[in-house]
Amino acid sequence: MSNLKPNLTGSARININGNTGWLLGANLPWIKCGGDFGGNRWGAYGIGRPNPPPPPPQDPPLSSQALSTTFLAMQTAGVNVARWFLFFDGRAGIVYDLDSGSPTGLDTFILGDLDAAVTIARTYSIKIMFVLISFEWMKKKINNVVGGRSEILSDPAKQDDLVNNVFVPLFRHLADDTSVLAYDIANEPEWALLGVTGQGDPDASFEPLQLDAFQGFVTKVSQAAQLNAPAQYVTLGSARAKWVGLWQNVGLDFYQFHYYPETENPKTLLEVLPDLPPDLDRPIWLGEFPANVAGSPDPMRATLEAAYDFGSQGGTKLAGAAPWPMRDVGDGFGAVNTDVLREFFDAHSPDINSGVAQPSGQ
Repeated sequence: MSNLKPNLTGSARININGNTGWLLGANLPWIKCGGDFGGNRWGAYGIGRPNPPPPPPQDPPLSSQALSTTFLAMQTAGVNVARWFLFFDGRAGIVYDLDSGSPTGLDTFILGDLDAAVTIARTYSIKIMFVLISFEWMKKKINNVVGGRSEILSDPAKQDDLVNNVFVPLFRHLADDTSVLAYDIANEPEWALLGVTGQGDPDASFEPLQLDAFQGFVTKVSQAAQLNAPAQYVTLGSARAKWVGLWQNVGLDFYQFHYYPETENPKTLLEVLPDLPPDLDRPIWLGEFPANVAGSPDPMRATLEAAYDFGSQGGTKLAGAAPWPMRDVGDGFGAVNTDVLREFFDAHSPDINSGVAQPSGQ
């Protein structure tokens, strides 16, 4: 088993191999949404498949070459960590009991896909932050595959099955892999939770959970990760700065929030940062912000600079930031402008955590 990770209590930065530089990341976030790891009813076409069939609807098959191209672009731009969605809404990689719907284990494909993924990441000196699930897990079921798994998280026994039968084997399999930096337990879960102040009830497309039930689930996953993957950090991708406080007592190693202007009506990042809890005792990382707004990279440039400089102005010091997305995933934000990322890296090196990635030309 690997050495224990550093304790980040009282720190403003995330320590990686003794380097506490500012952590510049990027959201991959996937090659095929929900299909990079493991098989589903449409087939097994994950990252580790040598000749994957094309996933529907007539998309090109997943390609390790496409993934290598993306990781090379990240390395060249100075990116240190790739935030990569793993199980998403639970459609792939997990075996479920046919009667109860409870998770019984990992499928036969996922470990090979994970091994292929970390091999590519290691080739380009990029660390991975695996996002275990996203709020889409709580969407109502579509096509008997997508979403519809709220019951697993609302039932303590099924929570235990998910943690023990799925997450623990995953943690143990990758526990000694230095290419895995962290596990992000859930992406923006607040959108599917009841009892989140200032949100209102989720819309009718969800089967929402009570906040306290989900906090209990996050605590279980944190404890399992701390025990079975003690060299890797645990975090959670909160949807807004104002909600980070919901996750202060669930066992995370560092905190994380996301920033999108349209969600903040439309405050700038500097106007949003005071919404963070004033008593944070661990690093706080900006895990998502838009790569393009109205087709321009200028807001990304401005957000990166604001995230980097805010601590020097006496505000909450951020540990780093990661634009969304590195690859165009068709959600209107386009792809990251790698020239802007590299300009930012060059302007702030060596304070960027360059002990992780070694950009071309350095």
